[in-house]
Amino acid sequence: MRTAGAWLVVKLPMKPARLATLAGFSLLELLIALLLLTIISSLAVVSYRNHLLQARLAEARAALLENNHFMQRWYAEHGTFQGSSPASWPSLPVQETADFTIAFNSQAPSLDNIENASFLINALPKPAKGWPAQLRLILDQDGNIRQCDQPKNSSVEICEVQ
Repeated sequence: MRTAGAWLVVKLPMKPARLATLAGFSLLELLIALLLLTIISSLAVVSYRNHLLQARLAEARAALLENNHFMQRWYAEHGTFQGSSPASWPSLPVQETADFTIAFNSQAPSLDNIENASFLINALPKPAKGWPAQLRLILDQDGNIRQCDQPKNSSVEICEVQ
């Protein structure tokens, strides 16, 4: 019954709640979800690392190509790849990247090299960067870049043109 300014409150009996509906996730479900998350994240880390390595190799290739353009301009201006004296190379514009050191294959041009008008520039990985020590990129006077690797316990170097 309703009276002025007051309400009649009726309490209804509550049904007993089932324990399973209030518990949330089971331990097995959480472990499976954690396992799937671990597998997916490990695949993502490996993929990201490979992408990073390819990007750093591409950076070294770009530096080698920039040095090749410099050497071609030098040859067009001076008629030779050698520096100011016949036994020296000109100074390269890009001598390193974050992961590679770039230099000529030999300290000084040889007498044979003066006649051949050729050069080789190497990009060698820096030791503290985690690259295999046997890896190197080689640029020749024609603009060809080879990626060379020497497997462990082998005297044969395997190269592929990039």
